[in-house]
Amino acid sequence: MRRRPAALALASTLAATWIAYALVTSVRFSSGLARPDPECSSAQEVSICSHQLKGMSSLPLNTDGTDEATPPRDGSLAGMTAMWHEGITCFDVDGVLTSDGVMLATHPKRFADATGGARPAEMTLARARDAGADEAGFPTLDDVIAHFASLVEATAPDARPYWWRGDDSFAKITSVSPRRRGRRPAAPPLTGPVLCLDLKGDALAPAHAVRLVALADDLNLRGRVLVYVYDGGKDDAVLAALATKRPSVAVGLGRRDENPAHRSVPALSRVSTGGTNEHDEASGGGIVRAIVPSVGFDARWYEAAVQTGLHVVSWVVDDEATLGAQLALGVSGVITNEPGRMLRALHDTRIRCEQKKYW
Repeated sequence: MRRRPAALALASTLAATWIAYALVTSVRFSSGLARPDPECSSAQEVSICSHQLKGMSSLPLNTDGTDEATPPRDGSLAGMTAMWHEGITCFDVDGVLTSDGVMLATHPKRFADATGGARPAEMTLARARDAGADEAGFPTLDDVIAHFASLVEATAPDARPYWWRGDDSFAKITSVSPRRRGRRPAAPPLTGPVLCLDLKGDALAPAHAVRLVALADDLNLRGRVLVYVYDGGKDDAVLAALATKRPSVAVGLGRRDENPAHRSVPALSRVSTGGTNEHDEASGGGIVRAIVPSVGFDARWYEAAVQTGLHVVSWVVDDEATLGAQLALGVSGVITNEPGRMLRALHDTRIRCEQKKYW
């Protein structure tokens, strides 16, 4: 009896192995254990980001059993601490400028609601305080940055500067075909404490942005601040100033679905080219690390955003259906007014993904 060639024996072994693998996979999929679940694409590492330090009432509160707990005020430093203890370490904070040059951590509408319809630029800090924008609910942005730094210091005093990922990490993540595994590509995860600054109106100016980032750097928050810019004019000036004077900062390109220019899918490829070119400091391209879109863009647009290799942090996500849709699109993080509710929904999704042995 002739001995089979070694190559033929190897081929037979590989074929048998492949058939066995296919049978096991078929059983797992038919039982529902490994069935593809789009929401699991980014559920394991996605970040829940607080929007304007709001949603205190949605958080679980720890009590000593003797008194009913009262949630901290929306917008307060105590609220930031409460969310931190629940595991939220990503904060999206707005900044407005008073007439005497003080930056308050609030949205223009919230400021107007508290002060009888006033605009921040029409009031000094003292007048704003008297009108209802009190210190507890409307801290200065400097105080918010300092408080965030104290939370980071208490939790991870030896933490290295945050490293924002780009195209290289995306290539590594998708080096094994995600579709072959029944998974969709996902943007790089937004890990570690991050403070996102959305400066409004006169607050969005090169001098103010550079000063705030310098303060953050002095407080050992190097690389943990993401500053939003949108399009043209002073946004470009802010981007260029930060790239020149504070290259450690990360910039997020804000995108609104109601803006026709922002809906351009081809434009996202240009974002990728500029956003990951670390030598393009003159234009600010080297510090663009994230895309920050509203949730109204379609799936094709989000797919292109994910393929840039930049972080993708969407807003505003306040219900379970929207969260599920954003997870399926592969985002890095979601910005929400309901942090407690979204944390619970994400927890349930992660349990479901684990039960399906997705990870």
